Amino acid sequence: MNRVAALNASPKTTKSVSGMLIEKMEGILNLKIDAYQATQLIRQEKISESIAEIFTADALLIVFPLYVDSLPAPLIKLLTIMEETAKAANLSLPVVYAICNCGFYEAEHTRPALHMLRHFALRAGLTWGYGIGIGGGGFVQSTSKNMAKGPGANIYAALCTLGEVIRNNSAEEREDVFVMPKIPRFLYKIGGNIGWRQMAKQNGVGRKLHARPHS
Repeated sequence: MNRVAALNASPKTTKSVSGMLIEKMEGILNLKIDAYQATQLIRQEKISESIAEIFTADALLIVFPLYVDSLPAPLIKLLTIMEETAKAANLSLPVVYAICNCGFYEAEHTRPALHMLRHFALRAGLTWGYGIGIGGGGFVQSTSKNMAKGPGANIYAALCTLGEVIRNNSAEEREDVFVMPKIPRFLYKIGGNIGWRQMAKQNGVGRKLHARPHS
């Protein structure tokens, strides 16, 4: 393995779970990942040059949050351009891996989105490795400081396995993996409700949480 490129496809430009997961993969791989922000790439005039640069990597890691059981709009737009570029390229292309996190407790919600990326890779002529679907995304960020232990340990273990596959430069297609933090569903729901109330209060709309404008 010589070079790993990553697409951070979160619409958030800072403090995103996707960005945190890319940083974790850097630590696991013990190398600097060339990370690209999807929202910035699609605005570039010379986007084809950046995509060509991404395609020189040995592995391409696409990291994104689930949006309505699908992919974020900036990522969809970028993948369309990447597919056209890949089909026209006369060179070896990277193996594609993906990490999708969702706010739902159940990681299975990410399955359709990972299938979409699998089809993108096949259509573009890229080799598909596999994807990791992570549930409980709203809680994952809080485990980032010590993910190897505690509630995020099984997520970290899945990332380590992915790192080993990338490190070995394996082009073998594998089954997608689905993991969740080690926290009961009812506690995750309670924590989520507390978080929503705090954000509502911070934005001055706390009293509107129980509003019924259509009743």
